[in-house]
Amino acid sequence: MNRWLVTVLKIGVSISILYLLFTNIDVARFWDTVSSVNPGVVALIVLLVIFIQSLSTYRWSILLRKDMEVPYLKLLSIYFIGFFFNNFFPTLVGGDLIKGYYLYRASGRGDVSIASIFMDRYSGFTALMIITAFALVVGYPLIKDTELPLFFLILLGGYLVMSLVLWVDSLHSWAVNILTRIKFYRINEKIETFYNILMGYKRFHNILIKALVCSFVVQGGMIVGYYILSKGLGMGVSIGYFFLFIPLATAAAMLPISLSGLGIREGAFVFLFTKAGATKEDALSLSLLFFMIMALTSIIGGIEYIRTTSRGQTHPQEEEIESFRF
Repeated sequence: MNRWLVTVLKIGVSISILYLLFTNIDVARFWDTVSSVNPGVVALIVLLVIFIQSLSTYRWSILLRKDMEVPYLKLLSIYFIGFFFNNFFPTLVGGDLIKGYYLYRASGRGDVSIASIFMDRYSGFTALMIITAFALVVGYPLIKDTELPLFFLILLGGYLVMSLVLWVDSLHSWAVNILTRIKFYRINEKIETFYNILMGYKRFHNILIKALVCSFVVQGGMIVGYYILSKGLGMGVSIGYFFLFIPLATAAAMLPISLSGLGIREGAFVFLFTKAGATKEDALSLSLLFFMIMALTSIIGGIEYIRTTSRGQTHPQEEEIESFRF
C-alpha cells in the first residue's frame, strides 16, 4: 500500500477517535481544565522532558561504547533532532531513522547505528513491560472485567517470543537461517551484519544492566511527569494508578493504526482514568496537554536541526534516508 495512503488513513483514525471523544465530553469544562493549569507546572514538565531526553541520550551512548566512541553532545544533538522528527514528521521519516542516518554520517557505521537504536528501544520497552507487569498484579481488580489484561498478555507474549529469538542461541540461529535466505536488495547480508553486531551485546552484561537501569528511570520519570501534570489540572487520582495506566496507554498507542498514537492514547486515558474517579474531561486534557508539552519541547530539536544544516552540514534528503533503511 502506498505510504501516503497509509498516512492519510492514520490521520483519519486519529481525527475520528478524537472527534468521538470530544462529542462525549463537556467541551467548555475541558477548556476550563486545560486553562487552569499553572504555567509553573508546565515549565516543570518541560524541564523533566529535557532531562528524560538527556538521560535517554546517555543510555544510547552506553550502548554505543561497545563499538564506537561518540561525543555525548553530538549524540544529544542527534537525539533531539530525532525527537523533533518523531513529533512533527512521524509518518515521513521517523525519528529513529533520522538518528540512525545522522549517526551513520558521523561514523560511517550503519550497522552499529541501527543495532544501537534497536537496543535503545528494546531496553526502554523491557523496562515498560516490567513496570506494567508489576502494576498489573496490584491493579488487576480494577481492570479484570475489561479487555486490557488480554491485550497486555498478548503484548507480553510477543515481547517474550522476540526476546527468546534474540538471546537464545538455537532460536536466533534458526531465525537467522530463515532471514538470510532473503536475497532482495542483498537484505540477507544486511540482516547478518546487523545480527552479528546485536549479538555482541551478549558479552557485555554491564552495558545491558546500565542501559536497563537508565530505562527504568526514563519510564518512571515519564509516569511521574504525568502525575505532576495531573495535580496541576486538579485531578485527585493517586500515583499508584499512574504506574498501571500510563504503561498500558503507552503500549496501546504503539499500535500502528493512528498518527503517533494520537487518539488511541487519549481514548485509553479516558477509559482507564475514569475508572479511578477522574472525569472524562480531566483524562482527555491530561493526555492532550502532555502531548502538546512534548511537542513544544521537541522544538529544541528543530532549532538544532536548523543550526546543524546552517553550519554546512548536508540537509538529508528523504531518498537518502530511505536508502539507509534496511
